[in-house]
Amino acid sequence: MMNYHKYKKVFVDFCKMLTVIFTIFYGVSVYASDPFVYDNDPTALLGSSRGGLAIWDYCYGKDDEAVLPVDPRSMVQPGISDGKAVHFNAYWKDCHVDEEAVREIGTPETCGELRDIFHRGEELMDTGGVNVSSLFAGSRYNSAEAVGGIAVFSAKQFNKLWDRWGGYSERPDNFDELVTNRYGSGLSEGRNPYPLPGEDPNETDGGSGQLPEMLTQLRKPDGSWSSKIGVTCHGCHSGSVGTPEDGEGLGFLFGGSSATDLNLFLRDMLPLGYIAGAVTPLNLTQVRGTNNASSINIAFIFPEEGLPSIVDIIGILLSGSTGSMDSPAFWNMGHRPVKFVDGVFPMDAPRVDAVFYSPFLGLFGSFTGGLGDKAQDWMREHGPLMNRWVESLKAPEYPYPVDIELAEEGAVMFHELDLWAPERRNRVDTPEGNGSCASCHGAYSPRYVNNEEFLASPKLEGMASYIVPLGIIDTDRRRALTNNEAMLKAGSNNFFGYPATKGTENDCGPQNQKRLRGDRELGYLAQPLYGVWATAPYFHNGSVPNVWEVLKPADRKPIWERKSAPKPEQTEGVAIMGFDTDLERAFDSERLGWDYEEVACTSRSPMLQPGFSCSRWNKYRRPFPMQLVDILFGNVVAAWNLLFPPTITDQQMENRKIYNTHLYSQGNMGHEFTSVLTDDERYAIIEYLKTL
Repeated sequence: MMNYHKYKKVFVDFCKMLTVIFTIFYGVSVYASDPFVYDNDPTALLGSSRGGLAIWDYCYGKDDEAVLPVDPRSMVQPGISDGKAVHFNAYWKDCHVDEEAVREIGTPETCGELRDIFHRGEELMDTGGVNVSSLFAGSRYNSAEAVGGIAVFSAKQFNKLWDRWGGYSERPDNFDELVTNRYGSGLSEGRNPYPLPGEDPNETDGGSGQLPEMLTQLRKPDGSWSSKIGVTCHGCHSGSVGTPEDGEGLGFLFGGSSATDLNLFLRDMLPLGYIAGAVTPLNLTQVRGTNNASSINIAFIFPEEGLPSIVDIIGILLSGSTGSMDSPAFWNMGHRPVKFVDGVFPMDAPRVDAVFYSPFLGLFGSFTGGLGDKAQDWMREHGPLMNRWVESLKAPEYPYPVDIELAEEGAVMFHELDLWAPERRNRVDTPEGNGSCASCHGAYSPRYVNNEEFLASPKLEGMASYIVPLGIIDTDRRRALTNNEAMLKAGSNNFFGYPATKGTENDCGPQNQKRLRGDRELGYLAQPLYGVWATAPYFHNGSVPNVWEVLKPADRKPIWERKSAPKPEQTEGVAIMGFDTDLERAFDSERLGWDYEEVACTSRSPMLQPGFSCSRWNKYRRPFPMQLVDILFGNVVAAWNLLFPPTITDQQMENRKIYNTHLYSQGNMGHEFTSVLTDDERYAIIEYLKTL
């Protein structure tokens, strides 16, 4: 292997010398010298930008006055992928062409402006910081538009959580560790303090305790500590993979897969007087680590101006329950022109990303008068800042050795192997593109990024914008179908749907409206695959625990449970443990995902009920009572959420770790076209994915 790298370096140096000669004599380069791709060897099979935002990468080492190049996402327009191996059918919209109309800042023009926006966004998202924000409170938790702090709770309430756990006569010494385990949100290396019982946070620099990243202590308007704690978006959009000792960037990952159980947290907090705990069923799900954060059909009831129409109300009420979702990784947002699992909004529509950060009354449009306007003004000012911070995040590098030769074989297969070649006899309808993995998920290897047969420009490296029709992807359809036409039309008049752009060339309302998508079928957006090794479980609903089973549907298990973290030593009371995120104990590097155990369908009520919740998601095979429940959940908004299984006993809390693919919205079907791969081909492709 050492000789291989030695000769490869010689070859690369030779190519560079030829490039200089051609440039001197002919004034052109034999390959594009571009800041967005790995052009030190345009024929290389391995190489990755690890996601993030291309224009941010461009600014490394440049002065503030440097003018930004075009954002590659804005290049994804109709016609750009015609005849190419990589296909796009969802396109970039510039929501800020008319900044005066939308009253938001648009794309920065220089590296200095980008850095300024990024750092201001970082202050809003960085837990423990001076300007940090939280759900339904923004950065002004005690304002009238935030209803005086209805969505926050006191450190005193938080410090009493142990009393809800059972088996403790006093607050345990390892309280912070138990909180982290019970609710599944990790601790970052940065300081995220709260005051312990009897502490004054302003005399102890915020307090001696350390909050998990799903929470943060807020500040008063004068910058002093408030002893008020809010919930952050890291509860659904960030998680832990290994420890910092395992590799750079590992441990708690901002923007990675969550393992949090916010349902359990809110259930514990409600008896302690946390009013927001009453909304638990409206926004959460039945399995630890999943969420319902894009349940935007409820938020769309109120238009930006005026009162809801009867037609909109009825349409939304009959749109159904969206069900379980595994949030896509933040570090891929810079390589997606559209957002959410079904591409429902343009990526340049930052309000909807931070919809839950809006001060509470901002959800109700003009219905709440001037206070609602103030809340929406907060979103106009801060939404774009938060978006830029999120888009800058990078995926962590795979921490273990990679078989280079096998990975290079996998790179060729990923980009070139046609799963619909005649000899494969694939029974699934043929998608657009060249039929390879890359045709949906994008091109990454420099060899293909620099090949005009794959991409119109090397700047489109890693770009993924193919909403694969339901008839082809065939994964659980519930979330895509719930966002029906009535809900989407209502969203176009809602504040978060940018009504000021409605009807323009850059209409930033819900993109799946028939008038905007045209002949494109409903489906799910194929995600960019940077850091895919660190984002298990997979599919939009988190129903498949590893990449192997994504590629080999026959190996999927109907009911499974991830490993739990070991109980802390010398813990005397009840300790509900979260998922184990230790790489040595719980990670399967061969199949690329988390270890799990198959669960038999026994009477582990309420998650498993033989004859009721253990029948496949198939209307022809499910018991009649379950069919009626399916109809109810699929046609009445939030019905599934409201009728969720209770979490009262310790066993019921433990059962939330079970993933039952028989339940509504949790099916693990689909992606059947990879059934035609051989096992050797799967191993090679997986080895390549480790390098992204």
